[in-house]
Amino acid sequence: MRITFQPSSGRGEYEISGHTPSGIRPVDLLDHFMMLRLNGLSIDTRIKLTNDQGKYRLRVDAATRYPQAQNQLACAILLPKPIRAESKTEGGQPVVQANAYIIKHISLDNVTITSTTTFIADVTTIDCQNKTVQAEQILVAQRMSEVQRIWQQRGKLPDNIAAFLTQHEKTIRSGDPIPRTTEKLVRELQEAVERYSEDAGIPYTSGTDVVPVLLTMIAEVVEEVPLSLEQIDPSQTKLRHREIKKWQIYASRRGADSVKFRKNVQTAYDYRCVMCGCRYPSTPYNRNPGIDAAHIIPWSLVDLDEVYNGLALCKLHHWAFDEGLLRIMYRTGTYYVEISDEAMINLKPSEFSLDQLQKVVGPIQVDRLPHNRSDWPRPDLLERLQRDIAEELE
Repeated sequence: MRITFQPSSGRGEYEISGHTPSGIRPVDLLDHFMMLRLNGLSIDTRIKLTNDQGKYRLRVDAATRYPQAQNQLACAILLPKPIRAESKTEGGQPVVQANAYIIKHISLDNVTITSTTTFIADVTTIDCQNKTVQAEQILVAQRMSEVQRIWQQRGKLPDNIAAFLTQHEKTIRSGDPIPRTTEKLVRELQEAVERYSEDAGIPYTSGTDVVPVLLTMIAEVVEEVPLSLEQIDPSQTKLRHREIKKWQIYASRRGADSVKFRKNVQTAYDYRCVMCGCRYPSTPYNRNPGIDAAHIIPWSLVDLDEVYNGLALCKLHHWAFDEGLLRIMYRTGTYYVEISDEAMINLKPSEFSLDQLQKVVGPIQVDRLPHNRSDWPRPDLLERLQRDIAEELE
């Protein structure tokens, strides 16, 4: 049995067709309110099946005016708002965009008449379509499982996004009809994710499905906290070096604080690499900037998310800095980029493109540094970094 969108000259209608293996037909469900079950969670939609000129159509309870069944379902699994007018759909990919796609089919299983006024059914799949794509299928049990995982791990997300998810979970778990305010909540969640994703460097297009990007956000948080560097014997240089790398990853993925540090450093340096001077901001053609924010002293050692403990570096020079191939020194009022002695001794030009790194060696122009002098790299932190590296190599 399934619910199918039937187009008309204006807004389309949703009709129930087919029958269950046990022989339940739409006529048996007439004048019953529909409850939907999503991966074990039940929603009383307060939508009634009616007979409209021989067609079994779903109608909103006139006394309550809850959203249509497809809209309640979209809210429950965090889909953007669908529409009912084919003429207003968009084409191409992605199919699921707010106010630009139709939920075409809703497949039902385990349909059971529970009382003289109610029936309940499991939602198994949803088929979405737009002007050019006829069917993009969503497996509801898997989708609801993903939403539940996001609920469980919302503590890893910024407070405002977590608050939206808390309210969403409360609404869905209540089992009551999903109110129109939840459509607004899902829209506000999309907007909050869009703002955060720009700073976090996670691609997201306005009005599209938030679940994939939310799953990426919670996955980006490193579960295992690396070993405390103070607990590692200084003689265990390999272990110490490995844990420093893990801390660098952990620091870059620890949520809102990491995003704030990254944004502050990128802005202070005007999205310009301090070593090569190349500027790679985000634009309408690339959502993610090509400039990273690197800590001078690892966050694990000083818990210092200040711009003066950061450097704006392009991808190449961030890698070279983290690997200790390039370093920044401060002498007599000027910052210098240098190649480390170890790199010069151990890397053969015939096997390693050292010449590309040598291009940035020399004094750093003042116009590559932040406008506020207080944000300039602190010389004592640069010195400490070199001491720490030297100790590791001993």
